[in-house]
Amino acid sequence: MTDIDWTAGAALAFQAGMEDLAAAIPGSYRERSANGTLLALTRAMVPALNPILSAAATPDAAEIAALAEVADRESGPAPWSIRLRGEPGPEIMETATRYGLTTVSRQPFMLVSLDGYGPTRPEPVSEVRVRRLSGNESAVFAAVLSAGFGAPPEMISAIYTPAVLDSPGTSAYVAENDRGEAVSAGVAFLNDRYLGLANISTVPQFQRRGYGHALTEAILRDGHAAGAHTAYLHADEPSLPFFESVGFSTTEHWTMLSAF
Repeated sequence: MTDIDWTAGAALAFQAGMEDLAAAIPGSYRERSANGTLLALTRAMVPALNPILSAAATPDAAEIAALAEVADRESGPAPWSIRLRGEPGPEIMETATRYGLTTVSRQPFMLVSLDGYGPTRPEPVSEVRVRRLSGNESAVFAAVLSAGFGAPPEMISAIYTPAVLDSPGTSAYVAENDRGEAVSAGVAFLNDRYLGLANISTVPQFQRRGYGHALTEAILRDGHAAGAHTAYLHADEPSLPFFESVGFSTTEHWTMLSAF
């Protein structure tokens, strides 16, 4: 397969993962159009988690416009967004402007092959212990992400509920220091042999000590063991060097249109 094929497959897996996440959250709303454009409203107070999402290389502007009407009606107080590969055309920008989605964010879409993450890959020798969480530890997960991202823990708990953390294909992790304190956390979603990573974060006072690196490598090893051949994620510019250090490379950019 070419790099474009791998990227297209990862884009479809990301879209499927967003649909699965919304399906696991009570009170969510999901709708797919004929050509595959997805509206997934988790109703979290985070625009990226209430997207009109197109995984197509050329998004269907008419489908996005139709789903924007639905999103505006069904989202309630939750902010929503339009997320797509590449740059939006004038019709999509017109739709976004009509609904006040005038903030444009470009997001690197990064991939790494998991061929090198088999059982012969040595685990890092350090004080770090990485373990997978069950749903009944969702408060631990929320506490670490809250400290790492500076977001209210109740906002995170509304998304990563016990049911979400226990749902098939979803795996939440923490890295613990030598005192057993959870200091880094992240989540992965497995769809069609693609592993999507999200919300990799470390408590500020423990950053730059290798916890995030050990956590990410453990997630990739587990993904390989579960049958994934490729991992992907959306990054921002400050996090690019970190993800490059564990083997990810940018294959394309996505655009998110939101109100803020």
